[in-house]
Amino acid sequence: MRPTAISTLLVLATLVAVACGDDEEKSPATAGTGGADAGTGGSAGTGGDASVPPPTPPVAVPISAWRVTSVTNAATDPVIGAVSDGTFTLPPIGDYLGLDWSDVTPGQNGELIEANADLIYAVAEVEVPAGHHVFARGDTVASFLVGKSQRQPGDFYASHALRVPVLTRSAKGLVVVRALGRRGAPQVELWSTSAELHVNVQDVTLPDLVQGSTEPRPLGVAVLNLGDTALSDVSASVVESEDFAASSVVHPHLAGSAVTQLSFELTPKATEKAELVAKLRVSSPSLTHGYDAELKIPVVAPGARHRRTRRSQVDGSTQYYSVLPPKGLPAGEKPGLVLSLHGAGVEAKGQAEAYGPMSWAYLIAPTNRRRFGFDWEEWGRLDAMEAFEHALSTLPVDPLRTHLTGHSMGGHGSWHVGVHFSDRFAVIGPSAGWISFDHYGGQPLPTGVLGRARAASKTLDFKENVANDAVYIVHGSADTNVPVGQAQTMFKELGGIVKDLTYHEEPGQDHWWDLDPNEEGADCVDYAPLISLMQQKQRDPTWLDFRFVSPGPWVSSRRSFVTVRSVSSPMQNFEVTSTANGTTVNVVTKNVRSLTLDAAALAKKGITSVTLDGTPHAVASTPIEVGPTSGKRADLSGPLNQIFQRPFCFVWDDAGSVVYRDYVSLLVSWWSTIGNGHACGLPLSKLTATLEAERNLVFVGTPAPGGLPIDWSPSAITLGQKKLQNAALAFVYPKGERLRAYLVTTAGSEQLLFRYVPFSSRAGMPDFVAFGQTGVIGSGFFDAEWKLDPTLAEGL
Repeated sequence: MRPTAISTLLVLATLVAVACGDDEEKSPATAGTGGADAGTGGSAGTGGDASVPPPTPPVAVPISAWRVTSVTNAATDPVIGAVSDGTFTLPPIGDYLGLDWSDVTPGQNGELIEANADLIYAVAEVEVPAGHHVFARGDTVASFLVGKSQRQPGDFYASHALRVPVLTRSAKGLVVVRALGRRGAPQVELWSTSAELHVNVQDVTLPDLVQGSTEPRPLGVAVLNLGDTALSDVSASVVESEDFAASSVVHPHLAGSAVTQLSFELTPKATEKAELVAKLRVSSPSLTHGYDAELKIPVVAPGARHRRTRRSQVDGSTQYYSVLPPKGLPAGEKPGLVLSLHGAGVEAKGQAEAYGPMSWAYLIAPTNRRRFGFDWEEWGRLDAMEAFEHALSTLPVDPLRTHLTGHSMGGHGSWHVGVHFSDRFAVIGPSAGWISFDHYGGQPLPTGVLGRARAASKTLDFKENVANDAVYIVHGSADTNVPVGQAQTMFKELGGIVKDLTYHEEPGQDHWWDLDPNEEGADCVDYAPLISLMQQKQRDPTWLDFRFVSPGPWVSSRRSFVTVRSVSSPMQNFEVTSTANGTTVNVVTKNVRSLTLDAAALAKKGITSVTLDGTPHAVASTPIEVGPTSGKRADLSGPLNQIFQRPFCFVWDDAGSVVYRDYVSLLVSWWSTIGNGHACGLPLSKLTATLEAERNLVFVGTPAPGGLPIDWSPSAITLGQKKLQNAALAFVYPKGERLRAYLVTTAGSEQLLFRYVPFSSRAGMPDFVAFGQTGVIGSGFFDAEWKLDPTLAEGL
């Protein structure tokens, strides 16, 4: 499926890409993680002030008609500017802002109108009882806009499950819906409640418990803070019941007017029934009430496909991967592990259901964080490798019998993950996979500094990394989704590099195909010759002859016995070439500042000495450390997106503009809706030393703390020799063992912040970027010692 960049509809196209992914796959199993029958939720529980009446349950807000128009070209959209500067009012029927407005009566499920245009706007004056808040569902909606700066994301991909806060500051307001055109009729529904929270049981990340196992499993639920104030010490509790032991997970802060995923811990007492009921409660000293929900937790037989949940190291959220255990495993044999990446719109559970059980291996299918997620890049790549590592450490598998495959967007993921982590897999088997955004989506990758921030996307730049793998390419000759030329190009590119290379083009078959529907498994993914090759192969954990190319340690730092800690210049790929000769290995590097060689692994191979860039080193029992230990390193190096790769909190200046708080609310909700993620948000006045030590911090609108290579004040941003007015700045910088980021503007330019939304497969930024009304003003990387170097920047 072709990636579709929604960025130009939401933010300045020259600055970032906001949301992208393939269109709906032509394959089965596109069900979401939750559903209407997942459970009940949102009611007020015990606790809090008993004298205060319980909140009212959500009720539909009736909208008799929406005032609707369409915008043919998003680049000339007059509405977003009028909303942002506060001049927008309820349009009259007819001409307003040069657009033709008319009334549309919504359908039974909130359907509006289809339009052959980039954007559809729908506007309504909403009023609910005093003390009530409004939340919404918006399928194929880009965003909800209230006032000058309250913005919340819609559900681009129409899962029907997502909910976001809309009216939280007042019981009356003008709600502006900004929807995506050419995707059918948008659906918009609003609900009103006096509750402080809404526990959205439609958007859950559930495990399947396995009969006979009482192993604890995390559970994730999207929770909306419907108030305008951040909550502190939020407990996500499982209430003691017949089925589950009591447990509680404390989340430090929930931003106001935002949705985020909360993780709960399920500890089953027994798993003999077909279904267990979990009683959940969300509570906080900041709340008047506790809020309860019930969820039905499936129990499956041993050996059955099941969803296995885990807590992500990225943000502490609950993610899952689907597991297909082996069937008929020979006695005494340790099974292998196949990592299979799904296509766009396909649920991970459905990906596993497209395979028949193997006699020799587990198959796992991670989620990409959502059905569309991140094209298996950025946080999608992290999700794939986190699931892989979790399975290796918790399933009884042979770590040398590991393989990678995937279909469509997942076929691209097989290329992308494969070239960056090639030594973790023996066989790489993409099916119907596209190469990269520029080869398939028709959108050139950026060049210069921005291009370097997104260099990992350039699959062909790293093709030599798979030289030691077995590569098996599968594609249908009549594929109308991903042209077969994508596979043919990869076969040609790898022809002189990969020794064990196989290409299969299935005659006359389209994107999704199954040659024998009576057999379990769909042949386009569960292709017998590919699976047979995997069964025969195992990887060598310590390659001695290889060439390793990487955009930087922040993407992939390790190959075989070599771990690159830092590079000399972030503007170039680094390269490591290793060649064995008897008991000696010769290693030649390019653009490598510091590295570590695993001497113990080399000794197991019989290597007694290493020559590194002309300098000999004896192989002993301790690692060989070469180069500086100060400055940047793999987990503390930037670029900007790295701040969001460990648990993070947004911190806004509560003494500053309200835009800062609203911008944090948008980012928290965006991370939840696009990445099924958890993020905390709090005002600067509530920041504690404990939180500083535990989280990466993203400061929004806060004063410059001093001691940084970039400075700012209400009047100007100082970037090198430049002083920028009417500008915004985003940059990352270390503080001890953690990263910090700063998202700031000059006074009066706070609305510029909404042009930067980082959570996308194509929103990678360098260490710093300054931007204004017309786009990027200056951007670049800090050097290896975190100093500002004009030679690593543009626009300084």
